[in-house]
Amino acid sequence: MRGAPVNSEERKAARRERREAERARKREQRLRDCTLENVADLENLYDAAMKAKKGIAWKASTQRYHKDLMLNLSKARSDLMEGRDIRRGFHHFTLYERGKLREISSVHFSERVIHKSLSVNALVPAIAPSFIRNNTANTKGRGTDDAIKRLRRDLTRHFRRHGREGYVLLIDFSNYFGSIAHEQLKQQVARALDDERLVRLAFDLIDACGDVGLGLGSEPNQIFAVGFASPLDHYVTEMLGIDLYGRYMDDIYCIHESKEYLQVVQLLIERKCEELGIMVNQKKTHIIKLSHGFTWLKKKFSITETGRIVMRPCRESVTRMRRKLKKLRRKVAEGQMTREQALRSYQSWRGSIEKLDAHRTLLEMDALCKALFGDDAEDLRGGSHR
Repeated sequence: MRGAPVNSEERKAARRERREAERARKREQRLRDCTLENVADLENLYDAAMKAKKGIAWKASTQRYHKDLMLNLSKARSDLMEGRDIRRGFHHFTLYERGKLREISSVHFSERVIHKSLSVNALVPAIAPSFIRNNTANTKGRGTDDAIKRLRRDLTRHFRRHGREGYVLLIDFSNYFGSIAHEQLKQQVARALDDERLVRLAFDLIDACGDVGLGLGSEPNQIFAVGFASPLDHYVTEMLGIDLYGRYMDDIYCIHESKEYLQVVQLLIERKCEELGIMVNQKKTHIIKLSHGFTWLKKKFSITETGRIVMRPCRESVTRMRRKLKKLRRKVAEGQMTREQALRSYQSWRGSIEKLDAHRTLLEMDALCKALFGDDAEDLRGGSHR
């Protein structure tokens, strides 16, 4: 005999139950190794120490730590397992990045090692799997190059559907790191981790940054910041139906054929940001016609009549490099740096511009560089300099 018929609501409930069971299974599997024991494991701490010294091996503090490496790693393990406070305070300094002054809060190397192990062995495995693919900041295999690649792919998809007709909504957050609400963040961390000891450790690192906001210069803070706006990513892509969407930390784009729909999306995003405690920068939030071109992540994007995606450097980055070259020339003349060091600085910038559609700009900048440093400069694309 055949069983009783199953109505549509029962089928939906059964599918929902199966999906939730599968999510629970994957979460349990993912968090199996996200434990304090794994973070404090000596082999994992050793790997963290090796990774943490990359780029700063020349520092005296790094060399002192590695001189008695095993002793220091044993102390780090003991501090973690016995629940002692591993925070050592911050070194505060400022630097200019892409023309913007940033306040950096760097941690001591002994704490940096623990941060690295916590990030690699707990935070990333627990938090990153919930990110949408087009959340492209600060996780392995992602970054600015990946963000730009995903945007170009989305522009190509839009062109195949609608040609050059359509609009892009660009959204920027105000003081994103400095305004992250701790209570909201702690709730996200508590939901992501099962080991209460790791939750307490994460809370301590968050509290070390004050009453609100996170400091730049700490790897856990980078992961916290990438994940903090993740609910917004899911809201836009799953609830608002924007499939051509991407976010790189505090820079967002949404592509759609209707300007009116994007106006509604903008209002809903701003409302969702209010719930999360994120401030939207109204001066940098715009809806732009795709055929006019737009700037995202300091790159100017446009679509040709044939659908080719053209990517050029934004004007301010070129202007900033012109000024920098002239400053470097003065420093060379005053003996503050060598000509070779100045040319290497230019080569670094040039390498990033070579990836763009900027042949004329490169010729002009090469001519300026040779005028400032001499026509006898070797190939500016690399190599030695006399």
